[in-house]
Amino acid sequence: MERCGSYDHHLYALNYKDRCCAYKVSCGGSIYGSPAVDMAHDRIYVACTSGLVTAISLEVPSFRIVWQYEAGAAIFSSLAIDHQSGNVVCCLVNGLVIALNSHG
Repeated sequence: MERCGSYDHHLYALNYKDRCCAYKVSCGGSIYGSPAVDMAHDRIYVACTSGLVTAISLEVPSFRIVWQYEAGAAIFSSLAIDHQSGNVVCCLVNGLVIALNSHG
């Protein structure tokens, strides 16, 4: 399963074998940077230009939004995961750096 973002404010999970879209979720803005994959929690974290961070479960076949966090400023960077703490780290355009735990 491949994942890709788009300028139409959605993240897509693509089934490349069957050449179809397996899952589509609205992220509230354009996805900028790379999503962060957390295999320990079976999640992918996506940030967008509207400031919304979305955690999506990778459990097949029930892809679903686990939580969303409104950061209050645009995010124009890739997310990172601190694998020791499980925190998701993102940098906002207003200069703040925030760390979210795996529960949002």
